[in-house]
Amino acid sequence: MASKLIIKSHHPLRHRARLGLLLVALLALAWGVFEYGFSRAGYDNSSLHQERDQLREQLDRQQEENKQLRARIAMLERAAQVDKQAYATVEAAQKQSQDEMLELKEEVAFYRGIVSPSETASGLNIPSFTVTNIGDEGAYRFKLVLTQVKSNVRVVKGYARVIFEGVKDGAQVQLSLKEVSGGALDKLKLRFKYFQNNEGEIVFPKGFLPSRVLVEVVPSGKGATRLKKTFDWSDIIS
Repeated sequence: MASKLIIKSHHPLRHRARLGLLLVALLALAWGVFEYGFSRAGYDNSSLHQERDQLREQLDRQQEENKQLRARIAMLERAAQVDKQAYATVEAAQKQSQDEMLELKEEVAFYRGIVSPSETASGLNIPSFTVTNIGDEGAYRFKLVLTQVKSNVRVVKGYARVIFEGVKDGAQVQLSLKEVSGGALDKLKLRFKYFQNNEGEIVFPKGFLPSRVLVEVVPSGKGATRLKKTFDWSDIIS
């Protein structure tokens, strides 16, 4: 069998041209992809910047609103404090006014007894003995009022003795004015024509429960008569 001879032409320039065109096409495609990606990235980046700016503006507005709200709260708190102080002042003034009115009523009743002999027993009298708690445990302020109602009034001289009865450690005891005043008071000196107020502070020993107060008035002078009166603690405490 006779062999055939195949002859192929070889064009190196054409082959190189094809490779060059293919490379250019690939580069163009790559560049297009790059430009597309860059443009998309630029678009997304711009959107993010815009959203960030909006959030910043919103945050600034909220911070300003919070600042205004804090200022408003501070103003309301100050106003509430002022109202509270004003209320306390008014309440204190009202209580003081009520106390003064009560005291005036008591004084009116007291002086009415002095100027109206028909309503009060003639002679020396012990119209009242009162005690007021002054805050500390067992501490009180007392007030003893003495009067004299006579057609021919003479100056009363002498002294008054005060005894406090009560229970301590289960036993009945009596305490003198000297014992409960720390020695500051003993016998109350008397010198008056129509009336005399005697006041002072006392402190009971711990555990002492008062029940009664005994008052004895001892006038000086010939023929003077002693006067005694007992007050229940529940009737005189305020």
